[in-house]
Amino acid sequence: MRDRFGREIDYMRISVIDSCNLNCYYCNPQDNNKNCQAINTLSVKKVLCIVRAATRLGITHFRLTGGEPLLHPQIDEMVSQIKKIPGVRSVSLTTNAVLLAQHAKQLKEAGIDSINVSLDTIDASEYEHITKKPLLHKVEHGIDAAIECGIRVKINVVLTPQTDVVALTRYASKKGTDIRFIEMMPVGEGHTNGVEPYEKVIGALLEVYGTPCHIDTENREEINSGYNNSDNGPAEYYSFHGLNIRVGLIQAIHGKFCDTCNRIRVTADGRLMPCLGSSVTMDLVPDSCEFTDDLEKDFVIVQALKAAIKAKPGCHNFNDNAVTYTKTTETKTVETKATELKAAEVNAARNMSRIGG
Repeated sequence: MRDRFGREIDYMRISVIDSCNLNCYYCNPQDNNKNCQAINTLSVKKVLCIVRAATRLGITHFRLTGGEPLLHPQIDEMVSQIKKIPGVRSVSLTTNAVLLAQHAKQLKEAGIDSINVSLDTIDASEYEHITKKPLLHKVEHGIDAAIECGIRVKINVVLTPQTDVVALTRYASKKGTDIRFIEMMPVGEGHTNGVEPYEKVIGALLEVYGTPCHIDTENREEINSGYNNSDNGPAEYYSFHGLNIRVGLIQAIHGKFCDTCNRIRVTADGRLMPCLGSSVTMDLVPDSCEFTDDLEKDFVIVQALKAAIKAKPGCHNFNDNAVTYTKTTETKTVETKATELKAAEVNAARNMSRIGG
């Protein structure tokens, strides 16, 4: 389905749980001394209803996120069941990999297409400083287990001023996995920790590996992605002499890619988020709804998805106080409540742990 700006929306991120077994300061800054406790978890049945409805609108690529999705008690079964739904082209997962070693085999058997591992450092003390947990060894074990099972893996790094770009890239090259450096969005702690990606990443690697070559992925199948990069994948890729992998940049601010954005999100509390940079969320299935059968429920979800795609803004406006968002809540009876909020105020108050990254 195309939105009102002509973008083909074919990719959905589903936050299946909002708890995490790490406590990264930029993701959950208000709870640095204990785990982020689960408030919401989507059942397998509800996720399958969402996916089934989404495929009817041409959404064919699905990524399961959290919190930490491997904390979901039925994550392996969820992947297996989603893969059986007609119209689903790919199912991928983003994880911190702490529990990946014990899930890798089951996920491979379930049919997972790819896994993105969030890893911001390979230094054990720095990892503990970022996450508040001494678990880097489990992450590395999980990455190895996934690779050994034949799962396509990418490493995702959230850029901060302290990021050791060269060390992480060398690690990814040793494992044979592409690596992507992600600009920290001005959500929560991102207001104070962001850096300019091209200057930091390409600048650091240029000194070691020489001038990079920009990779034109427009008409090529993107390795490890689960879907074709011509479908508006956000990363810009570069190759370097001496590296057997690609280095990607995802730049929401300095390389704004809103004009090719092809995704919508479902939060762990069962709401639709048309844009990560907007305060607008919408009910997926209002709690007040009662259904006589699955067909009626599917119809309501399809209508909610259509409304979310229609509400998707042309671009994000992070930090722009000239922009006023209207936070809306829509129910089955089409009652709408609206509250005006300044963009910077909205994003500063949000934690990434609650919105599925």
